[in-house]
Amino acid sequence: MPELPEVETIKSQITPSLPIKVKRVIFSDVSNSIVKEKDFAPKTFTIEKIERQGKVLRFFLDKDKRIISGLGMSGSWRISHLPINEKHTHVQFCGENKDGDIFLGYIDPRRFGNMHFFNSENEKKWLTRLGPDVSKPEFNLDYLLGLKKIRPQKIIKPFLLQQDFFAGVGNYMASEICARAGIRPTRRMKTLTKKELERIIKATRIVLDHTINTGGTTFSGGYQDAHGNKGEGVKNLVVFHQETCGLCGESETIKKIELAGRGTYYCTQCQK
Repeated sequence: MPELPEVETIKSQITPSLPIKVKRVIFSDVSNSIVKEKDFAPKTFTIEKIERQGKVLRFFLDKDKRIISGLGMSGSWRISHLPINEKHTHVQFCGENKDGDIFLGYIDPRRFGNMHFFNSENEKKWLTRLGPDVSKPEFNLDYLLGLKKIRPQKIIKPFLLQQDFFAGVGNYMASEICARAGIRPTRRMKTLTKKELERIIKATRIVLDHTINTGGTTFSGGYQDAHGNKGEGVKNLVVFHQETCGLCGESETIKKIELAGRGTYYCTQCQK
């Protein structure tokens, strides 16, 4: 958390306020645990646009500068016309846009997120660690068939969490994708048929569409969007943290196991 739908929601909420002319940057006393590289001194600049790649936000600045923001487990951005005084605000951009004063703050209670102030060349190098974005056309059947050949022993659910192959997928999404594809999370890539791989692509699109349309997914005490609101994606979940399967409607069929150290949910009746 946050995963692709949550990061997409934040990006979409910040974009209407752009461009922002930043006059001052405020760092917390512990921001060095989040800010990893500074190719330039982040004092004054203009944020011209924001894009998302996987679970990462890309801020495009004037003079060909970039900011990369990975939200980790508990990170978020908040935008407001008033200074952001929320606890755990570690980086705050103070500036103005067409409507007047504007403040954009990065909030991260657990400080597992990361931020990089890059020139365009170093940003390009950093982004090579990310595989195809699962919301983009390059995430397709040919891509999955290729992965099946080169990574046949990979177990599908933890494999989906590897950002160098499936950029954007996190833990709840991986469980939900397997569920909607009707595939047990313990299956190895070599066992998946062409039709099952097609179902994974379709399931991924369903999970993304449902969750983005409801503003992301907030679990207890978790993610908040750029306005401080919770996402309503929980109502779309079919297996993750569920007692009754949202697909077959049966109770006592949801099982929780641990794969690669992560809690994994599946339905013993719907998934084979």
